[in-house]
Amino acid sequence: MRSKVRYQLLDPSAAPKSCRFLWLFLFIVACCIDPLKPDERNPMTYEQVMKDLRNEIDQRNVMINELKKDFEKMELKNELKNLYRRRPETEHVDCGRVLTGDKSYLDSVSGKNRVKIVENDNLNMSCAAIMNRILPAGSVLKPLKHGVAFARIVYADYEMIEKQVQMSYHSQNTFCFAIDRKAPAKFHERLRAMAACLPNVLLLPDEESVDSAGHNINLAHYNCMRALINKPGWNYVILLQNHDVIVKSVYEMEQIYEWLGGANDIEITPEGGRLDKKFKWDPKSLKMFRNETGINPTVLHSKMKFAKGAAQGSLSRGAVDWMVRTADLTTYIEQWNKGGFGVDEQFIQSFQVSADLGMPGHFTDGCLKQGKNTDFVSRMSQWKYGGADQCGSKTIRHAICLLGIEDFRTVAAYPNLMFNKMIPSFDYSIVECTAELLYNRTFLGQEDHKLEEDYYTNMVNVLYHKNHLDPNFKLECKPTYKRWAERQYPL
Repeated sequence: MRSKVRYQLLDPSAAPKSCRFLWLFLFIVACCIDPLKPDERNPMTYEQVMKDLRNEIDQRNVMINELKKDFEKMELKNELKNLYRRRPETEHVDCGRVLTGDKSYLDSVSGKNRVKIVENDNLNMSCAAIMNRILPAGSVLKPLKHGVAFARIVYADYEMIEKQVQMSYHSQNTFCFAIDRKAPAKFHERLRAMAACLPNVLLLPDEESVDSAGHNINLAHYNCMRALINKPGWNYVILLQNHDVIVKSVYEMEQIYEWLGGANDIEITPEGGRLDKKFKWDPKSLKMFRNETGINPTVLHSKMKFAKGAAQGSLSRGAVDWMVRTADLTTYIEQWNKGGFGVDEQFIQSFQVSADLGMPGHFTDGCLKQGKNTDFVSRMSQWKYGGADQCGSKTIRHAICLLGIEDFRTVAAYPNLMFNKMIPSFDYSIVECTAELLYNRTFLGQEDHKLEEDYYTNMVNVLYHKNHLDPNFKLECKPTYKRWAERQYPL
């Protein structure tokens, strides 16, 4: 007695999951009821009825099991649509096992087994292909209160640079790229193609030649600020270089900057004797203010205060507006550019500690006078002068650890917004796992590490910004929390 019941594969997008299981339940009920109907024309013995019933139930159980498998396949297919898409060379890397601290597995993808990028010389650079890589169809982003602007100086590794856009992409975010004039022609072509495709990607028309001594780094960042200030919607800009990798999702970045509350996030250490004394460094001589009317004469004719730190940092929109529209920093940048080494490390720092200049979100030189540096979270770099064994990857370049897959747990846990340096020709799995981590946090709601609100809101510069106009405020240069630079590394 063959059942006439048939089923049709359903489109998983056509009905919610609860409806599909209700349909399955009703199907099973129907299967159980139908065999119990008596056939009045051909009376059967009890034994025959039970035998046919068992056969019918067996047949329908097979069909039900097949139906269940089809539903499972549809659910899996639906889930796979939402999973992060890997490059071929990293498909075998299980980022989850690394994140949970599986040391034996970590050994299988690090050291001599380290995964390096295999560059695609025939990468499809059509607009459709670029968009599909950066924001695949079906990816839904929630609106932001405020976007973020990214000002990045680049010269190599286009596929990694595109990956950085993907990792931080949101229609409310804006990306500015300044290309090193010495970069290969193909790199230029690919950046131009991406900028032509995406309306929120800006490519500076004027290219400068940058170098490891820092020449033209500040100028490139400043030119990006000039372009970005005309774009609405963002409230912070983050300054980056080629191999800096953002390690917080778009929503985490938004929240962190909200906690900073307008304070600039800049590393502050002593200037270190690099100042060229043959130049004058007062605002008047530097032609710093576009309109000197109303500027205190003492401020105009007094030498600026100076500090040193990373070229990377985060500036509030108010600070950028001041640097571009109130101030003219051309002469200041030109004078520093005539130096020999580290000429990019006194730019944002000096305006940050020169409180009397009035840059929004500024700090003070008060902590430097106490002999104390000021923490910042925009960038994480591990400076190690005792050798490569202190690095997670056991590899060091110019006293900075190169980051490998061994650093993934640190990437996930630290409060920093970006990590430096990740080089795809050294280890691409750390880039891919970081990208997958941000994808999961952005689109799948993964919460592997909760943001440390107390860290961000109690930073010395943040408390200063919030309270410095209060006559009873006392500057405390030692933070109440354990700074990221004092934490265990690597995790």
